[in-house]
Amino acid sequence: MDNLRVLVVEDEPVMRELLRDMLYQAGATRITEAADAAEARARYESGDFHIVMLDLGLPDGDGHELMTAFKNTRPRQHVVLVTADDSIESIQKAISAGANGYVVKPYSQEKIHDVVNNYMMVHGSDADMMKGLNRHH
Repeated sequence: MDNLRVLVVEDEPVMRELLRDMLYQAGATRITEAADAAEARARYESGDFHIVMLDLGLPDGDGHELMTAFKNTRPRQHVVLVTADDSIESIQKAISAGANGYVVKPYSQEKIHDVVNNYMMVHGSDADMMKGLNRHH
């Protein structure tokens, strides 16, 4: 896909940069970054993203609440939660709340490729159509 747009929400600059670089290597072409929940909300409202990579632990908010807000606005939004918490309870909570994926830190290129590949398997060449579908829900 030529124009894969990703919003990366991560408060740690080094982790945000690492994630951005891995997403580019996995085929993302347009990456927007946010360092906290407030910035994420603003970027999300002004953009249209295929994938949102969302850190659960943000200094000014909870990633689960932010994901719920994004899904309420655009029900088909593809949201992948990223966190250092690899507990079964946390993963189950994320999936039951509507997450499309869950990546445990530290990031690996393989995990990030899986995120992009999973998105492409579900949406494939229809990904650009998501733009219109998400806006009208």
